[in-house]
Amino acid sequence: MTERRRLERHQVSSSLEVFDLDTGDHLGRIVDLHVEGLMLLSDRPVDLFRSFALQVNLPMTLNGVREFLLDAESLWNRESINGKQYWTGMHFTNLPEASRLCIERMVASV
Repeated sequence: MTERRRLERHQVSSSLEVFDLDTGDHLGRIVDLHVEGLMLLSDRPVDLFRSFALQVNLPMTLNGVREFLLDAESLWNRESINGKQYWTGMHFTNLPEASRLCIERMVASV
């Protein structure tokens, strides 16, 4: 797989749970993050090249919020080494300013 990433990924030390706003389904948790995208770890594969409206729940209050919203498209996925989980790369298609500020604050503290 050719590396096309332009920004450094930042591993997330706390658990950031991700939910599909359209279905209410829990998609997984964020493993790493930057202002253009994220990598998700999930128990089932995520549909590729699909647009998602996402809610990211924070384990703490950050910038006065406990969650933030964004839109993203799934670009790639692969099975984990143990075959029981899946990695998915997602690119943000709409990142509201409040969400961007939360992400910038999280990656600055890493």
